Amino acid sequence: MVRIHPVFLRFACLGWGLLLVSLLRVSPVNAGLAAGDRLEGFSLEESGGGEFHYPADAAGKVVFLNFWASWCPECKAELPELEKIWEKYKGRPFVLLAVNVDRKRKAADKFLNKMKKKVKLDMIILYDNDQKVINAAQPVGIPASYLIGPTGTVEKVYFSFKEGYIEMYERDIEALVERTEGEAAPARAGQVKGTP
Repeated sequence: MVRIHPVFLRFACLGWGLLLVSLLRVSPVNAGLAAGDRLEGFSLEESGGGEFHYPADAAGKVVFLNFWASWCPECKAELPELEKIWEKYKGRPFVLLAVNVDRKRKAADKFLNKMKKKVKLDMIILYDNDQKVINAAQPVGIPASYLIGPTGTVEKVYFSFKEGYIEMYERDIEALVERTEGEAAPARAGQVKGTP
């Protein structure tokens, strides 16, 4: 029987551990869509019927794109709060897209019907049952949200949902919506005066 000296065993474990850490640092994890990236176009079915076509249906608007699932407890807490944000920014250059990623539409509908008995949900709810859009975004978890500027560039990325996130969302949305409105005002003024 071969006996390994305890000191040798400790150094061997330490060596393997350092090797693994260095490999992880050399091989970056692909976290998917990040700030500065552009979101690809997509078309998804809306819960009320019809389809939403991005970017055409969001032209000139700030987009808050949220991925959620019926099995996600954080999503259950977040959706009613997102509805409040949607209501607050209606009429401004803003659209909130709540994209369900359940593979079975029936699970999402059951979840939504149950939730609608408790809270009003008028925001745009989309279905990504074949998971093409979420696979393109590749978030590290659910819920995941992306704040996207009117040009299609991702400005902010949010993962999970915790206390204080709604305030952070509203602060970031407000800043981007104000900037968007400010950029649109000179263009409208020029049109009124008849300049090209």
